[in-house]
Amino acid sequence: MRTYLIDSENSEYIIDLTKTVQHSSKLVEYEFCTVTENKVVNKESIFIRKLAGNYYCSDDNKAWKKIARQHIPRRLLNVDQVLKVYRGFKPSGLSGGASGELLTQMPGKVVKINIEVGQVVKKGECVLILEAMKMENEIKTSVEGSVKAIHVSEGDALDSGVLMVEIE
Repeated sequence: MRTYLIDSENSEYIIDLTKTVQHSSKLVEYEFCTVTENKVVNKESIFIRKLAGNYYCSDDNKAWKKIARQHIPRRLLNVDQVLKVYRGFKPSGLSGGASGELLTQMPGKVVKINIEVGQVVKKGECVLILEAMKMENEIKTSVEGSVKAIHVSEGDALDSGVLMVEIE
């Protein structure tokens, strides 16, 4: 699952959850990496353990730190910045195109198109499914409007930065 963290200046940080290993009902290992310009920059693993109703994390499965129970946030607070969190997609207005343009963020294959030209879509609606890195990603719109044009077809293999859909 790809997660985008975007600050107030639209700088982005990309994190991919690449592997989950459940060692027991109380111990799970998550492998994730950070991505810059479609290249893996850093790979790490973190262990999460539940003990006596509390959660603990470790990066070596030896030294453990207690953590607060987490809900999936929409925003994260860092020392001097607030980051917006987008799981599985990045809204079209933040992808380098105009607010009604949906561009591919990474190479992938169009699996399903859920819209037609002229159809009215709502903000956050899944307009198509793109398979990338062996995962199906819902591509959602960040604007409301009607579909002006669809520039791809099901089965198309796309490079990064391709205009898929225009919404006006």
